[in-house]
Amino acid sequence: MYIILAWRNMWRSRKRSLITISSIFFAVISAILMRVMVLGIFDKMIADTVSISCGYLQIHHIGYWNNKCIDSSFERNLQLEQLLNNQKVITAWTPHLESFALASSGEHTKGILVTGINPMQEDKIAHLSRKLVSGRFLKEKDTAILLAEGLALYLKLKVNDTIVLLSQGYHGSLAAAKYPVVGIVKLAIPEMNKGLAWLPIEQCNAFLGVENRLTGISVMIRKRESLQAVKSNLTDKTAGMNYEVMTWQEMVPDMDQLFQAKMAQNSIMCGILYLVIAFGIFGTILMMLNERMHEFGILIAIGMKKNILAAIVVLEMVIMSIAGAFLGMFGAYPLVYYFWLHPIRMGGDMAKMCEQFNIEPIIQPTMGLSNFVIQSYVVLLIAVVLSLYAVLKIKSIKAIEAINS
Repeated sequence: MYIILAWRNMWRSRKRSLITISSIFFAVISAILMRVMVLGIFDKMIADTVSISCGYLQIHHIGYWNNKCIDSSFERNLQLEQLLNNQKVITAWTPHLESFALASSGEHTKGILVTGINPMQEDKIAHLSRKLVSGRFLKEKDTAILLAEGLALYLKLKVNDTIVLLSQGYHGSLAAAKYPVVGIVKLAIPEMNKGLAWLPIEQCNAFLGVENRLTGISVMIRKRESLQAVKSNLTDKTAGMNYEVMTWQEMVPDMDQLFQAKMAQNSIMCGILYLVIAFGIFGTILMMLNERMHEFGILIAIGMKKNILAAIVVLEMVIMSIAGAFLGMFGAYPLVYYFWLHPIRMGGDMAKMCEQFNIEPIIQPTMGLSNFVIQSYVVLLIAVVLSLYAVLKIKSIKAIEAINS
């Protein structure tokens, strides 16, 4: 009965109810947009970085990460590869043979990271073929090299030009070779775009003087939230095989610290936004109570108990809050989806600042459902808690004063 009364009371004054629902509706949309935009920037930064470099997880020889020396490589293991293929939570994996080298072209030289890859497997993770700006992607049997755009510009190289590489090979041997440039790709992370090159893994083995060896296997997983569980599982199943499993947070701690700092900053900004939202909702509650004070006075005068009246008013606010929160959640989705399909590209000082942190200067929101639900729930909770003010206000009403108001 109370719910029916609350529902009927809501629609006795459609304008007032629509204003209250609208305030919650726009509050939910604001909270969702702010959250998904910030998370989207860092989700993309993390995904771009790990897909090209280390993966969400990396398996390598014990101690390799401390010195990153070719001597700490390991022989390719079919048993390990079969284990990775059998893990349903792993979406893709790719072998890497990495070494630092001195790249030279004419009078220009630069220190770079050369990575031996399986082109087909690598493209499933890093999608390098989609980032080509000239030339073509590597093939497994190529005797050629793929360059990042920034590196090619620095060395003044184009497709079909020749690059000379000099490095330290296996067990201290000298590694030197020259390769034609088969393609140039543009990477989202500015720092990586200036110093990465890729060879087919067989060519990289020959260049470094090793046979069928890897420095690591990069692993991508379905859900980032399951990272620690996947790491524990792989660690247990590779026990005694002299492998080490590391997460991206352990391999790139600077990026993780930046992510955590920005999330803390975002939490503060969200707190301020929630405070503004709370004042906005509270204002609509005050407006509603003041407009209905005469009505409340008459109801109390004819015998309605204050507790029942307060319960009905709170139910009205709860219903309007739920309606506003759900409408806001569903209203935000097409907006977020549009910006997910059409990311906002930043320019000027904002773009330069992003590049300093190795972030691609675009804003692409995340589509995680939890962000919609959590923000809606928080705003709904704020509205429900603030509606309790109506209880205190109704408890203090004096019928004669309210009727004459």
